[in-house]
Amino acid sequence: MLTLTEAAGAHLADILADKECPDDVAVRFVCAESGNSLMLDSKKADDSAFEHEGRTVLLLDQSAVEVLGDETLDFKQTDAGGALFLK
Repeated sequence: MLTLTEAAGAHLADILADKECPDDVAVRFVCAESGNSLMLDSKKADDSAFEHEGRTVLLLDQSAVEVLGDETLDFKQTDAGGALFLK
């Protein structure tokens, strides 16, 4: 199962706060043939949800759970700004 670092959870929470998203909206990690992407969405029945400080910040559907396996989603600041990355 994917691991969400503290830094990545805080970054996702900041995104949701900046966009003034309601509590039932989180960031969804989407795995597609064209590449991975993030979008805002509501939790579906079969989703895996990740929380940061009591708020759901990340959603994965079953196919994303399978694709990501035991990866870790992390966040770091770079010269170009902040970036989420898998390791």
